[in-house]
Amino acid sequence: MKLFQLILVLLLPFFAVCQTKKDNIKIIGKIAGKIPETIEYTLPINGIEYFGFTNSIQPDSAGNFEINVYSSKACFIDLSNSYKSFGTVIVEPEMTYNISINTESPENKFRVASKNEKGQALYNQIKTRNMITGDGHFESETKKYKNDSISSEAKQKIEYQRELEIAGFQQLLKDKTISKDFYNLVKSDRDYFYKGMQGSLAFINYLISAQKNNSLSPTEYKKLWEGIFETNPVTNLNLLSSPWFYFYVENYLRYNELIIDAIDRSTLTEFNKQGLIHTHNIDYAKKHLSGLQLEYYFAAYIYYEAINNNYEKELITLFEQFKKEYSSSSYTHFLEPVIIPIIAFHKKQAEPLNEKIKFITNTTTFNSVKDALKTLNGKQYYVDIWATWCGPCKEEFKDNAKLYELLKSKNMTMVYVSIDKDNREKQWLEMIHFYNLEGFHIRANEKLDADLRQLYGSQSMGIPWHFLTDENGNIIKKRLSGPSEIENLEKQLNEN
Repeated sequence: MKLFQLILVLLLPFFAVCQTKKDNIKIIGKIAGKIPETIEYTLPINGIEYFGFTNSIQPDSAGNFEINVYSSKACFIDLSNSYKSFGTVIVEPEMTYNISINTESPENKFRVASKNEKGQALYNQIKTRNMITGDGHFESETKKYKNDSISSEAKQKIEYQRELEIAGFQQLLKDKTISKDFYNLVKSDRDYFYKGMQGSLAFINYLISAQKNNSLSPTEYKKLWEGIFETNPVTNLNLLSSPWFYFYVENYLRYNELIIDAIDRSTLTEFNKQGLIHTHNIDYAKKHLSGLQLEYYFAAYIYYEAINNNYEKELITLFEQFKKEYSSSSYTHFLEPVIIPIIAFHKKQAEPLNEKIKFITNTTTFNSVKDALKTLNGKQYYVDIWATWCGPCKEEFKDNAKLYELLKSKNMTMVYVSIDKDNREKQWLEMIHFYNLEGFHIRANEKLDADLRQLYGSQSMGIPWHFLTDENGNIIKKRLSGPSEIENLEKQLNEN
């Protein structure tokens, strides 16, 4: 997961209502090391914890902060900054937690002092505790089992891993170190996470079956997939408390769509071409979800797709639809900040294109980087390899003003090479306009793409990738910093 730098400093009407009640959960924090401008924390609306639905608080100059929230039941609250998790607190009504955060020490960086602190410490050792810990989505975890050819064996291995993880909490419960509510919350979350892994393994085998690369046969992966929703249905209200609710339900909808209803993937591709894939996905969700679960999924879907910064206009329509269908929803305030940039993106398209943006024509004749650059102005070239679907690539664009000033002082030319396929040409043109990317632009054909991967040294080329060439397109420096590390980049260019 990836990934982002959005800070939501919004006081929700829902939250304001809660303040008239007793603030029955208190988190008192102390930060050592570099003090961030804000601490974001997930708000337990109806006991739900989702990485995007957050409030923020500003630590004082000494690193002290205090969070007061209301929840009638045990729930997770994750503390983070710019989508980087510090740690998770499992909170229960009428309790106080003292949090220590060390932003510079890799060890003991997050500690919860409370009567259940052993349980807090054990839970925070779990790398897959939520989406933004960076270590464990369903898909990344299932790589361990990709070569299993019998679903029962894969299931057994995953179940064994789950049991090992739960065993420590079972002992803490037995010792009365944690409460039954604490244990049940963790157990439910871990149960659903590992069932989600099984569903992901089945889905991956389904996807690669078209290339006959699947380890599990269709019979095996269908059996594995079907079984998880029998034992752990999406209708179980305990699932709502898990940070993995959204992704588990997403897997459930995939199963129904691709296996039960057998919707052809070409149909979904056509929805995508028409700019209607998100509308289709929400309409399909409405067939299988209802009530609070549908409201939560609908809101989480819009948020998750919006922060990918693909700026689909369709999401604006869906947001308006959500507001109409859930006029008093507590989630609306979380969605507004991520929809505003999409509105701005499409408004920008009506403005004239910056004359410093240059598109290179006849790119079909380019077989290599040298071919592409020899047609330009005969200077040294700072080359940015990117794609419209690459979040980190777009994050770098925020610091482009400093980059252009530096390149001008060095008499170097800016060149952007996109590895987007033909079906994303429209998005490519729109994003160049929106981010105001001054310089020369090339969208790589297959041969140029292959040459880039050979120069990079791997078929799984990592982007953004920045390098420097001479006037003839020969690479002088193969790895350079991006504009977000402008001081380091300047040192690298001075060494040239």
